[in-house]
Amino acid sequence: MEKKVILLSLPPLRLLPEFKAQLEAAGNGREVLVSMDPAVIEPHLDRIEIGMGDIPLDLVPRMKGFKWWQLWSAGADILQRLPALKELLFKLCISTGMHGQQMTEHLFAMLLGWSRCMSTAYTVQREHKWLMVKDQQLSSLAGKTMLILGYGTIGRTMAKIALAFGMKVTGLCRNPGAARHSEGNKDLPPSFEDSGGVMVAEAAKLKEFLPLSDYVVNILPSTPDTRHYFGAAEFSAMKNSALYINLGRGATTCEADLIDALRKKSIAGALLDVTEIEPLPADSPLWDMDNVIITGHYAGCHPDYTRMAMAIALDNLGRYNRGEPLKNLVDKKRGY
Repeated sequence: MEKKVILLSLPPLRLLPEFKAQLEAAGNGREVLVSMDPAVIEPHLDRIEIGMGDIPLDLVPRMKGFKWWQLWSAGADILQRLPALKELLFKLCISTGMHGQQMTEHLFAMLLGWSRCMSTAYTVQREHKWLMVKDQQLSSLAGKTMLILGYGTIGRTMAKIALAFGMKVTGLCRNPGAARHSEGNKDLPPSFEDSGGVMVAEAAKLKEFLPLSDYVVNILPSTPDTRHYFGAAEFSAMKNSALYINLGRGATTCEADLIDALRKKSIAGALLDVTEIEPLPADSPLWDMDNVIITGHYAGCHPDYTRMAMAIALDNLGRYNRGEPLKNLVDKKRGY
């Protein structure tokens, strides 16, 4: 009987030499195939039981014995790119739990850069000019209110640092009951202050909190329910002094409505790590707006990212071998 296969598909920069040996040692006799090349993978389709990383999407429906796919990312965007995957029987897991620190640092790098006029300082530095900044051009994080959409593991890390800056924080999530359970009190109301001092509320209350918020942080996943979740009505509900920050997924924002809000100055600005189309097209008006800061979807990157992801994969492989529940299991119907 031919051996079952663990397929590891990673780009060269994320493929470390020790990964194959680690999987072989933990694989219970399974063969480990390392490749992203469809021509190399195709002869083994019937034997692939486990997949990790960026498997070519069009091959997955043809893997008849495929049982489990461990993604290297925090999101399951592949389900939007190929909805047919939702109907297949394999289990899908994401690498949740390793992005909070770097995404929090990225968020505050952008916020501090905005509040301390760093973009302007960098520009005039190249012109050998001394930037004279008036007090009124600066802002302070202390005393401001941050609203976090998609309040979970990453959001809680962001909230901790925001509180340390002297900010007020509200976290919105689909199921505050999960947060109530973590507080050890199932009788807490739909909106409540958790043990860290964060107001936690249902996502449906978004319109109530937008007019109260100085910084609106979007870290929502990309699902059919969150597509263009934030649009003209939401921007209109924000204060004209507020910032919109998207570190989640570009599809959650109607970009045309964002551009319109920025042009009309109905919001003060936008800090964007993600956009609807990536890379952002060269003709997008966002590039030339002086009230926008753009980074190229690297808020979640970390110098040890690939080792951290492999640690999650190896832990789940042990669970899989022992018949235990897998961590970070995705509900494929919902998309997260």
